[in-house]
Amino acid sequence: MQYAFLDEEAKKEIRRSILKAIAIPGYLVSFASREVPMAKGWGTGGLQLTLSLINESDTLKVIDQGSDESVNAINLKNFIYATTNTDTTTDTKKATLIQTRHRIPEESLEEGQILIFQVPTPDVLEIVESDTAKAKQMHAHADYAKLWVLLYEDTAVLGDSRISNRYPVIVNNRYAMDPSPIPRYDTPKLHNAKALQLFGAGREKKIYAIPPYTQVEPLKFEDREFRVESFEGNVCGRCGRGDVFLDVILDTQGKKQYFCSDTSYCDKTLAQKGAV
Repeated sequence: MQYAFLDEEAKKEIRRSILKAIAIPGYLVSFASREVPMAKGWGTGGLQLTLSLINESDTLKVIDQGSDESVNAINLKNFIYATTNTDTTTDTKKATLIQTRHRIPEESLEEGQILIFQVPTPDVLEIVESDTAKAKQMHAHADYAKLWVLLYEDTAVLGDSRISNRYPVIVNNRYAMDPSPIPRYDTPKLHNAKALQLFGAGREKKIYAIPPYTQVEPLKFEDREFRVESFEGNVCGRCGRGDVFLDVILDTQGKKQYFCSDTSYCDKTLAQKGAV
């Protein structure tokens, strides 16, 4: 079997597409998506990016909605390990490559780290323009009027945008971009991040990127604050933190219980409390 499953020509083609995406932040770059032994919708785009970049010196972390132990995260991590024998970890700070679905880790990433997003729908204009040819023209002319109209209509009727995740962002004052289905809570973390952020959509055959220290702003009106999810008054039932993104779970009595979405960060908090 080839190292990291993909043949070397496939990896070179994907790496060239990654370089182009880095050079034009937020721009959708087409690539020849390969078949991998994962069902589409299980992160085949992100997986191909990881397989094209990983080497023996890397340390890999895979998360699904913040969890290191979900079925998706474990299967992807086991497959990558089986084809590379690369070290794996659940510690965000120790990882050089982090493949993620639907979350950005709570701990701030550093220079030299790469965050790879699994993306189901790469083009942000899909929510307002179904014709892909017209959407390409709109991107080329930076014509995002339909997105602004959608935001205005939601604000006028509802007081805020109805978009709870995949909230549109403007990258480097140029391209409107879909940040993958991360919650609003994570959107500000995209801005001026130290780590390289890569986005891969296998089914749609698109790659895009946010280089380190790049301006990323949520689409919003100047007189409206961008609001994220609030968990005010609630804390994690394991570690007691209230300054993180919390998952809501109903217990057997139907009562809401709150727990850290980022399981690694939760475990670290518990370990630190135990050491005090």
